[in-house]
Amino acid sequence: MNMQKISTVLVALVMFATLAIPANVMASDSVINWRMQVLWDQGTTPYKMGEKFVERVKELSNGRLVIKMFGPGSLVPTNQMLDSIQAGMFQMMWQYEGYYIGKMPQVAFTSALPLGFTDSWQFDTWFWNLGGVDLLRKAYAKQGVYYIAPTIYNQEPIHSKFPIRSIEDMKGKKGRFVGLAGPVMAKLGASVTPLPTAEVYSALEKGVIDFADRGGLAANYDAGLHEVAKYIILPGFHQPTTATCFAANMGACKNLPADLQAIVEVAAREASSDLFQENLVKGYEALEKFKAKGVEVIYLPEGEIKKIRVKAMEVWEEYADKSPEAREVLESQKNWMKLLGLID
Repeated sequence: MNMQKISTVLVALVMFATLAIPANVMASDSVINWRMQVLWDQGTTPYKMGEKFVERVKELSNGRLVIKMFGPGSLVPTNQMLDSIQAGMFQMMWQYEGYYIGKMPQVAFTSALPLGFTDSWQFDTWFWNLGGVDLLRKAYAKQGVYYIAPTIYNQEPIHSKFPIRSIEDMKGKKGRFVGLAGPVMAKLGASVTPLPTAEVYSALEKGVIDFADRGGLAANYDAGLHEVAKYIILPGFHQPTTATCFAANMGACKNLPADLQAIVEVAAREASSDLFQENLVKGYEALEKFKAKGVEVIYLPEGEIKKIRVKAMEVWEEYADKSPEAREVLESQKNWMKLLGLID
């Protein structure tokens, strides 16, 4: 063969070899590595959803974005995650916003609204169809953080070492609550401390607190709360629907190629759906397991819920007055709740 033919053959061989290399191998020289700390402890249902999320990002990106997940407190204390991603200590968090309602009053309404939305779809619709996500992205941008997506699931129960059948039973008791649930429970007469999720079991066991919320029924059973609290109080009036969120350092986000930014959001929205479905199914199963372990389930009478609603709505207004952004979020949510017939 002459040189022209040899060159042609070599080019063809190189092209064939390139096509034969898996995409994830080709991208190996440009892999982006992120670290993400999450809220829930290892082995629980939501932690497993986090593992599924990072695998999904890796899959959709053909290995170009790899997120290493860390449990609560592994990198920083839970209530310091926002400050840490702001500072670039790590790139991403999966967090419950209620931990920093003092810093950003508007997230008092976007993490959970006591006696507010009664179903997860109502909350989800507010985020994605009625401007909630846009309001949060604007607020977080001022903090140097990109709000990626909420992950929404249903009610959280109260686990208690003593029976609660009325508001009076809570007065003077020590409770663990985070977010807007904290001031609502305080208004009902409880002494409230915002312990991290991972510390709830030990605090109940040692008698540091008398009752607490912690997560969904499935996650709470995984964490063994039936061993330290023999009463479950429903409905979860303090947190009837719950939104945790994925958020990332703004600079790290902007440095991602556009397709990887889209992949992270898509995977986050998938995680929200997965978490809701898993919580719903496993929550019913967990409730039966709690009963089998000797836990008594107490349903508060509607009359007591109505009394609590009056106090809760007072707290709504108090927190809305803390900033113009908080007022904007609450008014937007109230407009939707009025259309839904939840409030007058």
